[in-house]
Amino acid sequence: MVLGVLLLASGIAQRTIWQPPATVTAQLDTASLSSGQNAPLTMVKSSALSQRTGPVQIKVEGSGQIFLAQGRADDVAAWVGKTPHLEVAGANDDFSALNANFVDGQEKSANPAGSDLWTAEQTSNGQLNYDWQSPSEGDWSLLLASDGSSAAPQKISLTVPNDNSTPWAIPNMVIGAVLILLGLALWWFLRRMSKPKTGSSGRRAAGAATALVIGLTVVALGQGNIPSAAADESNSPSPSSSPSVTGSESAAPTSTEATSSEASNTAESTGTEDSSAVPVLNDDQFSRVLSMVVKTVASGDAGKNAKLLSPRVDGPALQERTANYKIRAAAPDYPAREPVADTALKSKIVSTDRQWPRTAIAVTQGSSNLVPQVLTLVQKTPRDNYKLTQTARLLPGQLLEVPSQPQAAPLANDAKDGTSISPIAAMNSFAELLGNPDGKAKSNFASSIFVNDGKDLQNKLVSDSKDATFSFKHVVLPETVTAFRTSNGGTLVMGSLDFTIAATAKTANATLTLTDSGTKALAGGDTTQKGYTLNFTERAVLYIPAGSDSKPVTVVAAERGLIAASFK
Repeated sequence: MVLGVLLLASGIAQRTIWQPPATVTAQLDTASLSSGQNAPLTMVKSSALSQRTGPVQIKVEGSGQIFLAQGRADDVAAWVGKTPHLEVAGANDDFSALNANFVDGQEKSANPAGSDLWTAEQTSNGQLNYDWQSPSEGDWSLLLASDGSSAAPQKISLTVPNDNSTPWAIPNMVIGAVLILLGLALWWFLRRMSKPKTGSSGRRAAGAATALVIGLTVVALGQGNIPSAAADESNSPSPSSSPSVTGSESAAPTSTEATSSEASNTAESTGTEDSSAVPVLNDDQFSRVLSMVVKTVASGDAGKNAKLLSPRVDGPALQERTANYKIRAAAPDYPAREPVADTALKSKIVSTDRQWPRTAIAVTQGSSNLVPQVLTLVQKTPRDNYKLTQTARLLPGQLLEVPSQPQAAPLANDAKDGTSISPIAAMNSFAELLGNPDGKAKSNFASSIFVNDGKDLQNKLVSDSKDATFSFKHVVLPETVTAFRTSNGGTLVMGSLDFTIAATAKTANATLTLTDSGTKALAGGDTTQKGYTLNFTERAVLYIPAGSDSKPVTVVAAERGLIAASFK
């Protein structure tokens, strides 16, 4: 019976006073580090967040503003770059202290708030509490900062579930209870044999002892379940929940996986993410980027102010709108550029190439758009915003073929990959066709209204200006060319061209006249005796059919815009 008491007591102690805590916390105070105390950034790496299984409760403390961002590990590392920073790669074996390493560098820091790379971000003052668990498959990291230039928050702690199981507790309690009961039964039997006329007091004592043993065992078993339930249920967000933040000025977190509306001509995503082909933007990021682009363009258009465009517009798209604003300041009746909309997302393509520059394509149509527009969004470097670089209107009667899934790997520009011509070769042939619509390149393309309009423009200039000689030059901008495999095995190619018209007077006494209000506004006059140069930007979307046979390439979408005019 003594052995039973010891075993029962041991089992009860293992489930109560000896039981390990339900959670453990690893802490870091940057003031204790030998270097890097004033680093402007702290990166909590994926290895630290996944060192223990289950959700992670993060507590960050510092003076003033605290900023926390969540992103894929490669995105966070790319944004940090060579900026001096602290790296938290994990904790010690008993998860009581975080291991931090200072990484020096020469790159200037910046404010990480608002980066397109983050899937969620939050700010608070003084203290920030963040419940984190992996939003989806793959490696994820956190970035901590104040404003990107001041020292990052000083104190960091990670709290994770702890294995507080006690496998020998229940066996000890059960065996101990059985031994005690057997001992009590033996004691009662021997006492009865030695004193046959003993009253009921012995039975009552034995019954009370038995009840006490059973009661202690049941209570101990019940006590052992409480911490586990709290750890498993109360503090663990569901796998589908988004990270949440609490703080003096915190707001609801950004959802990391929202669903965009897709048109019927876009293949539906399977809903499972291939870790080897992770898109550079998830659904929520894509919607956020597109919304910011639309708002920025609308602001610039409303004020006819190109400076307002610079945060979200670049390349040919910026050139065209800048010129249009200048023209309309001098000629108010000149047509405005077509608005950019996100109200009807017809289709999208998000690159899975995680190097920079990165590309995403949106096909949209708003209430002011007669036909859908193909919008090209490019992020040049990790710290740049995605910017609208090209727009092209879908041509009449054309159907845009897209990849089988919204996320797709871009094709090499010089590779045929199951088609008769490579993307860059197709764009160069298109440039040749525009310059000479009846030349050799004509056989490579299906009939196109855009090509015919360009031909009419060039012929009209020649016929209307008998005193001038003209040259027409269309040059592909290779850095703008992007290609994707379509669901039917063909290739979709997007790119921009520079179109230059150079007019030269045939004689010294000849007078050349500009008649278009746009060219006159940009050139600063309407006549010249030497000549003039007109510059346009052209954007095109081509479709190359599948197969090695020389099937004609189709011009699916295209647009042309005046960007400059000058006298010689």
